Amino acid sequence: METLNPICHVFQTDSEIVNKIYQEQDNYLIEYDKQGDKEWCAIYFCSNDIYYPNTEEIFQKRIIDKNFFEWYHSRVNKAYKHIFIRDIFKQWYLAGINKTINTPEKLIDFLRIETKNYKVITIGSSAGGYAAILYGSFINTQYALTFNPQFELQSLIKKSSETINPLLFRIKDERIRYFDITKYINIHTKIYYFYSNASSWDIEQNNYIRHTHLNIIPIIFNSNHHGIPFLKIAIPTVINLNITQLEKISSKKQNPILFTIRMVGIRKTILGLYKQIIAAYKKRK
Repeated sequence: METLNPICHVFQTDSEIVNKIYQEQDNYLIEYDKQGDKEWCAIYFCSNDIYYPNTEEIFQKRIIDKNFFEWYHSRVNKAYKHIFIRDIFKQWYLAGINKTINTPEKLIDFLRIETKNYKVITIGSSAGGYAAILYGSFINTQYALTFNPQFELQSLIKKSSETINPLLFRIKDERIRYFDITKYINIHTKIYYFYSNASSWDIEQNNYIRHTHLNIIPIIFNSNHHGIPFLKIAIPTVINLNITQLEKISSKKQNPILFTIRMVGIRKTILGLYKQIIAAYKKRK
């Protein structure tokens, strides 16, 4: 994959350490659970939060030392095959994931092969949600679980810059078509769309798809938090809800804390809140 004439050096796409991992590692993991149903495969897409801030020290710790993949410890119990995918450029998978799978089309082909004869669930938050919808549509996933995903990227260009999202500004080829994924969404795939109704970016994205005739089932949260709109301790429970349960929680607006309590109980909710506060504090340091 070749980008065109960068006007500035950006760590996540241009640094030597990131490109070395892009060139030398798969940036995907495939694991099997013998307790799972051999009919089912789950694909988990990382968001652009896989490492932050964008520094060599953090990249070394998260990606190289820990080989970090989001969702690794939160899995769909019924799945036999688990595929974890990350975009270390943090650019909506527009450069694929590695030197071989280096375009969206090659990633589609890879996933088609890996999911052949499986029923598939795709999962992701933010940029990972974008990928869960886009790639899930191409491989005919049964349903997608998406948490404040993007449906289009064009509006981001107006308020971002090459120093933040370099590929959105550098790409001039056919990949521009993936700046709007609504035209690729498979109408036969159910998309469960966890949406924060007080987050400005997510309000913008929701307005973009509001009048489309797509199979998108919104699960609305009274929250201004982009990403997972409830406490993360509830993630394993939420991604294992069945279709009936998902439809039920989509019937009314959710309060993040009360929702978490219903999912995991008061004790785990308090513990989860404490852990998130500590994690946020450490992240700021």
